[in-house]
Amino acid sequence: IDAVFTHFSQTSGVPAERLGHAMRVLGMNPTEDAVEKYLEDLGGPKSIDQERFHQFMQEKLGTCFRQVQVMVDYLDHLKQYDKGAKGALSPEELQEAIEGSELSQELQVSLGKVPRNSQGHLDIVELSKCFLSIDHLEFSTGAEGTTRQEVASKARVAIVQADVEARYNLKDPKAFARFLKDADVRLVRAKYLAELVRSKRPLPRRQEAESECFLCDGKTVPVLVTHDEVQSWASGTQKAIICSISHGWETMQHPDPCRYQLQHIVNHTGLFDAAFDADIWVFYDFVSVFQYPKAEGSHEKISFDKAMRNMHLLYAHECTLTFRIETLTPDDLWEATKLNGDLVPVWDDSLKTLQPKPLEELKKNTTEYRLRGWCMAEVEWSSLRRVNAQHQRIDRLKSDTEKSDCLEDGLNGRVPTAPDHFRKDFHEHAQFTHRADAASVIYLQEVVFREKVTLCEHLVLIGLPVSEMLALSRALPHYENLRSMNLKTFRCGKEEATFFCQAFALSRVEKLEVHNNDLESSKFLVEAIAEAWKTNVSVRDINMERNDISAQGAKALAEAFK
Repeated sequence: IDAVFTHFSQTSGVPAERLGHAMRVLGMNPTEDAVEKYLEDLGGPKSIDQERFHQFMQEKLGTCFRQVQVMVDYLDHLKQYDKGAKGALSPEELQEAIEGSELSQELQVSLGKVPRNSQGHLDIVELSKCFLSIDHLEFSTGAEGTTRQEVASKARVAIVQADVEARYNLKDPKAFARFLKDADVRLVRAKYLAELVRSKRPLPRRQEAESECFLCDGKTVPVLVTHDEVQSWASGTQKAIICSISHGWETMQHPDPCRYQLQHIVNHTGLFDAAFDADIWVFYDFVSVFQYPKAEGSHEKISFDKAMRNMHLLYAHECTLTFRIETLTPDDLWEATKLNGDLVPVWDDSLKTLQPKPLEELKKNTTEYRLRGWCMAEVEWSSLRRVNAQHQRIDRLKSDTEKSDCLEDGLNGRVPTAPDHFRKDFHEHAQFTHRADAASVIYLQEVVFREKVTLCEHLVLIGLPVSEMLALSRALPHYENLRSMNLKTFRCGKEEATFFCQAFALSRVEKLEVHNNDLESSKFLVEAIAEAWKTNVSVRDINMERNDISAQGAKALAEAFK
C-alpha cells in the first residue's frame, strides 16, 4: 500500500481522481460510481494523505475476501448439478444444489435477481455476470507467502473461467464453428463479393443469398460457406481466413446501396487471396444473418436472436480478423448512383416481397461510424484480441488536416477500453436505431473485456497513436496475468510515456519488447522505462533493439541496471 501511495502521490497526497486507479493496481475492481461514493465517505477531499490512504486501503482490502471466496466456491458447487453441462440449472437442479449447501442470505438474494432463460432455467452466464457486477472484488491476504493481488487475481480468473465454460470459447476454432452452426450464421465467399463488383450488383439479403450459386474457379458453388466447410476448417483439414466486417448501415433498408463498402471489402480481401493459399470467408451481417422480416417463433427469428446474443464472437475471436470501414459513401458517388438510375432490391412491407427501388426512396442514415452503438462495440471487441493487428481499418484515411485522434501520424492501432470508461463514453455518444440494444452491448463489452483481459498472458500491440498509449496505461492494471508485452511502432509524449510506465511498474510483466521508428517517442519511453524498472520486481527481460536510443536514454538504463 505504501509503495502504491508513493507511486501515485503528489505534493499533498494521492489526488482524488487517481483513487480508482490506485485501487485497481492493488487488485480491486471498483466502478466509477463506487469510487465517487468512497470519496464522499472520506469527506470529498481533493487529495488523500498517506495515513488516510493506508487506513482506507487496508479497510477495503480486508472486508470482502470471505464474501468473494464464497462466490467462487459456490459457482463451482452449482456447476456440479448442471446435468449434461448445458450451462444452466433447471428449477429441480437448482433446488438440489441449494439443499446441498449452506447459502448466505446475500447469495440467496443474488440468485433471486438473476434472470432465467426462456426455459425458466438459471443461466450460469447470467449468474457469472451478477458476480462480476459486484462493485468490489477485494481480498485480504491469503495463504502465507501469497500477496493480496495474487489472491484477487486467482479469484477473478476462477469467476471468468466459469463464465467462459458456459459460453463459446474465444480461442477455440471448434467453439467458433459450433456457434455458427447453432445460430445458423453463414459466412460468404470473398470471391462471390468480387463477382458482385464485376457485375455491379449490390449485396443480397441472407434470405436470397441462401439459394444463390456462382461460378468459382470453374465450379458452381453456393454463395454461402456451408457449416461442414467451417467444421473442416476448425478441424484443420481446410485452409481459410475468416474476416468480420465492421460497418455502418447507410440506409434503413440496405447497408450499402451504392456498393461503396463492397468495393473496399473486395479490394482488401483480394490482397489476402493473392498472398495466402487459403479461402477467404467474410462475415457481413446483411448477408450472413437473417434480415427483416422474421416471424416470431420462426427459424429466422431464433437464428437472429442467437446471433445477436453472441455477436462479440465474430469480432473478438482469436481465429478471426476484423476489417473496419468508417467512412460513408462519398456524396459524388451517391449522386452518380442516383443519376444512373441504379435500383436496389429491398423488402417492401406493403407488397410483402423484394422490390427494386431508387436511392431517393430509401431512408438514409448519415450518423458517423464512431457514434453508432454497434460500431463502437465492434471496435471494442476487435481490440481485445491478443494481437491488435488482427483489427484493421480498410477504407481510405482522411487527409492530414482531418485526421481524428485514432489516426494520428497514420497509426490506427487500438487497445481495449476499460468497462467504466466504455460505459461513460457509450452513454454520452452512442446512437442506436433500436435503443433497447444498448444494455446488451454494454453487458457484452464488460463480460468479453474481463474474459479476454483477465486471461491474457501475451500481448502484441502495433501502431498505437498517442491517445491509445494513454488508453493502454488505463487498461494495463486489468491485465492481471500478463507476462509478456510487445510494443511496435507507436507515438507518445513525455506524459503518455510516464503514465504507461507507472502502470507497467506495478504490473506482472516479465518480458517487454519495444521496437519503434520514432526517435522522440522512443526517447520518452526509454527514460520512463528506466525509472519504472527501479520499482518493478517482476520484469526479467527487456529488448529495446532498433529504437535509436539516445545517450541520455542509455545512461538512464545503465543506472536502472545497477
